[in-house]
Amino acid sequence: MPAMIATQHISIMNLFKAFFVVGAALALTGCMVGPDFNRPSTKTQQSYDAPGKTEFTVATKLVTDQALNPVQWWAGFKDPILVELLSRASKQNLSLQSAAVRVFQARSQLGVSDATLLPTVGLNGSTTRADQSNIYSQLLNGSMISSTTNVALQAAWELDFWGKLRRGIESSTASYYSSAAAFYAADVSLASDVANTYINIRNNEQLIQVAKTNLALQLESLRIAQARYQYGATSLLDLSQAQSQYEQTKSQIPIFIGTLRKYEFAMSILLGETPDFYAKNYGQMQGSLVAPAELQVAIPTDLLRRRPDVRQAEFVAAAQSALIGVNTAALYPAFSLSGVFGFQTSAYGGVSQGSLFSWDNRLLSGGGTFTFPVFYRGAIVDQIRVQDAVFQQSVLTYQNLVLQAQREVDDALVVISTTRSSIEDLARAVTAAQQAARLALDRYKAGQADYNTVILAQQQLLQVQDSFVQTQANNLLGYVAAFKALGGGWSGQLDLPKLPEQLVEQMQQSTDWGSVLTSTTDPRLVKSSETIK
Repeated sequence: MPAMIATQHISIMNLFKAFFVVGAALALTGCMVGPDFNRPSTKTQQSYDAPGKTEFTVATKLVTDQALNPVQWWAGFKDPILVELLSRASKQNLSLQSAAVRVFQARSQLGVSDATLLPTVGLNGSTTRADQSNIYSQLLNGSMISSTTNVALQAAWELDFWGKLRRGIESSTASYYSSAAAFYAADVSLASDVANTYINIRNNEQLIQVAKTNLALQLESLRIAQARYQYGATSLLDLSQAQSQYEQTKSQIPIFIGTLRKYEFAMSILLGETPDFYAKNYGQMQGSLVAPAELQVAIPTDLLRRRPDVRQAEFVAAAQSALIGVNTAALYPAFSLSGVFGFQTSAYGGVSQGSLFSWDNRLLSGGGTFTFPVFYRGAIVDQIRVQDAVFQQSVLTYQNLVLQAQREVDDALVVISTTRSSIEDLARAVTAAQQAARLALDRYKAGQADYNTVILAQQQLLQVQDSFVQTQANNLLGYVAAFKALGGGWSGQLDLPKLPEQLVEQMQQSTDWGSVLTSTTDPRLVKSSETIK
């Protein structure tokens, strides 16, 4: 049971002086139970495993002494439409806006945690009136009505002697950092999704064009086969084969068109618009992407501070570590102070104590409590163990994410190198296939070859051209994967995200946010990218 310190009526100045002096002394001299968080150890390689030049692969030009340009990484593709799409998505994407709002939610939650260190002060007032008249008081013409009125300030202060409240603030601060890092991780992921979707749109447009070009070639072959059949120069088999090949190639175009439409719908949603937006506004625009000449990768250890999702995982671990201290503090005595200052007056039977705010009617008291757990310490210890297990899971998640991040970079570099080699080979294969298709058709027209030769040559041409287009797209997708894996799109600073004006107006109308939503910076966030070492 809590032990109560005796209440004493002393002067106002002495009471509150003692109240704050004792509380400050205990809070400042108190320790912080629980572990202090340090960045977990990780395994990082010395450099990325970029494939070198071999018989079958080409070397990828890497710049290891310079990190990726965080803002203009997409400029290397030299496509202004992509730049415009990325800019529009960063301003209008609804999922990204949701992540931004969560940052302000965490910021407000941190304000709630900050307030736990301060005393709580409330103004209370009450009045009661009771009529205790009976037959005897009526006979004596006496009033038996009593009333009591009081107005008082009440203060309570939990002393953070063991650091429970400070650890709670530490956890909320790390959660605030985590939410900001999560926003920038979502921003990086959004940019990657927009670039990938745009590349797939252009890829399917090219596949449709390749199919149409080959369809025109096969239509010419079908016309020749029909003419030769009419003149008896060939059999119905050749005509049927030509017709079958033409219809088969034609059947592929609707599939490509359907895939293209799906990517256009997906792009519209990424832009925060209705599904038909891209087709109406960008469907007729011609774009052309080129692979960047070089890739700035720096060194693998830079991923610890260059990737927002890695920083997010680190802050999550920090928040969980602080909660161990919060739970550990429950094993120790909890101290709190309380005090009341106000005025109280009573009246009974027509006799009053005078004006409510008369100094003689002052009400003054102070006290303190301490609570020490006795019978449920085992449960507290188990709760600490639970929190420690959660913390260890977050550390393992962070360490695994660092390994995965390095793998993602290496994977992307392999894709870039191998697809570049394949593009060079396929370019030569396309030239040879075009020549073979042309020669086969000429020989067929001259009666020097059967139609099987034409079919095989034209099928090979279509297949090689499709592979060439798809490999070019895969090469570009490899660069996007590398940019994302290297944290492209993030400056490394945890600045407050900027909310759209319409969203700010909506939130201001429903709740008093003050200037929070329009703040451009928060010193706690800006400096937090290197806060945890």
